[in-house]
Amino acid sequence: MKFIFYLLIIAEISLSQSADFSFETSGCRDCDQYANGIVQRSSLWLSGSPVMDPMKNSRILIRTGLTAPIQKLDDRVWTYPDFDFGLKMTNNLAITGKIYGFSVEKDSPQVLGAGIQYFFGEKDTLDWIMSIQRIDLKGLNDFRLSSLTIDFRKWITWEPFQLRLGVGSNFFKEKSYIYNDDISPRMEGQKNYIGIDAMIHYGPLIYGIGGIFNQNISMASVFIQKDFF
Repeated sequence: MKFIFYLLIIAEISLSQSADFSFETSGCRDCDQYANGIVQRSSLWLSGSPVMDPMKNSRILIRTGLTAPIQKLDDRVWTYPDFDFGLKMTNNLAITGKIYGFSVEKDSPQVLGAGIQYFFGEKDTLDWIMSIQRIDLKGLNDFRLSSLTIDFRKWITWEPFQLRLGVGSNFFKEKSYIYNDDISPRMEGQKNYIGIDAMIHYGPLIYGIGGIFNQNISMASVFIQKDFF
């Protein structure tokens, strides 16, 4: 019964979202800037990855939660659903991925992609993590998006918390489906950021909060993780 209860909590969190991926908005003074803001926020959202403990023996991990930009867009606070999985192949290497979809407004976003996490350090202490991840966002009416993230983190234990601190870069390429003079047909860019995650174990689950901080756009997230095997 407890396991079913946890699954219900995870499903409820995953289905809660208020993002709007439409470029069309009434009264936008700079529609291209507004569209670019949607793309940049979407790309940083896709940069999130599961927090895999390099020192644990668990092979499979599932993470679900919510991500929201700290800065408002069009005077609204948006939230994006997260669902990630990780598979530890060896003591040093893990494969991560996102495969899910949801419905919001007039869109049915599809999130699809994968990445790798490599653990390294001195002797038997694998407390550094390098990750590379490519995620695509499809199923939208106004654009499609490819997001590539390169990330370096340090794993720190500060009882009762576990921390993952570091820096990263997010690269995005976007193709617009709206053809007019107000919105660019293609958008590309790079966002460098400082990243931090904090986790705590409670029962069979891991509860965490995280943040990605850029001088223009920052994201905050809450998540629940479950290890298997």
